[in-house]
Amino acid sequence: MRYFNHEYVGLGGGAVSERFLGEVVLPGVAYSVAVARHCVGEMLAAAGHRDVENARLIVSELTTNALLHTASGLQGGVVTVEAVAVDAEIVRVEVTDDGADTVPRARESGDDDCHGRGLWLVEQISLKWGVRLLGAGQRAVWAETFTGQAMPACAGEGVTVGAARSGRQVKG
Repeated sequence: MRYFNHEYVGLGGGAVSERFLGEVVLPGVAYSVAVARHCVGEMLAAAGHRDVENARLIVSELTTNALLHTASGLQGGVVTVEAVAVDAEIVRVEVTDDGADTVPRARESGDDDCHGRGLWLVEQISLKWGVRLLGAGQRAVWAETFTGQAMPACAGEGVTVGAARSGRQVKG
């Protein structure tokens, strides 16, 4: 599903027009994580987004999860990575995988665990994230993140942003 020039109601009540920035389809192999991270960074920078590191980290985590926990990591598997500008300072990145029997969820790992922090980290640095089940067994895991220089002014006004989900307050 593309979000090409789709309008929806933004936080201030006005219509917001989304802009599709790009897509890359990669083989389900380990080096695709670095390629996805690089491509998303370039897409966002070319579109004028300034702080793209959170988006790049999110893409790394979501792509890694797709390769480790879904059929995308099997022989012949692929991942599709999309970038969409929600507005001038918010982007959505989405990783579509070849499907699995489980639904992604954030969890807290123990101090000695080597894995299991990826979606928890995505939850902490994203404005919001979720999963869409697609046809043919595929699913898309997406996250929206801020790409401006400072947190939005509305962050302290009841909008859940990143770390606020874990009980910490986030001030704009």
